[in-house]
Amino acid sequence: GILETLFNRLGLEADFEPAEELGLLPSRTAKVMLDGRQVGVLGDIHPQVKVNFDLVSESISLFEIWLDELVSSVERVRLYRPLPRFPGVARDLALLADEALPAKRIKELIQGFPQVRRVELFDVYQGERIPPGKKSLTFSVLYQSPERTLTDEEVSQLQQQILEKLEKELGVVLRR
Repeated sequence: GILETLFNRLGLEADFEPAEELGLLPSRTAKVMLDGRQVGVLGDIHPQVKVNFDLVSESISLFEIWLDELVSSVERVRLYRPLPRFPGVARDLALLADEALPAKRIKELIQGFPQVRRVELFDVYQGERIPPGKKSLTFSVLYQSPERTLTDEEVSQLQQQILEKLEKELGVVLRR
């Protein structure tokens, strides 16, 4: 959401790693990482904190970014990147994974396919209709070839290969 947009505009690629922070739900908290350095934290406010401060909203999230760390990561000069000659095809993948599996591992596996241009995690959900010990992760995947426009059938085959590899190597399946 907001953080991904911020990092994208700054030309940065952030990773999110599970974390525990006082006042935040342990299962819904992450460190914000850039090049292996922590530059912030995000998470959901712990229910007890909400009670202590008379906060009635169902879910309250926060993020903290350390600007000094962020600024040192931003490139002063941006390199020109030409626009691709052929259009990409965007598809969303809603996946079901073990709660303890970092989203970064799933993202890296998907990015390992040569015709995958970009992978973005845009939703993580645990709760109703998700089995205990599991989480739902939804990724937006952009498929693109530098040589030609990919057909719908080619993208479907590529996506099927990705799903098979996710299940075989990480135990991750398509959410139904």
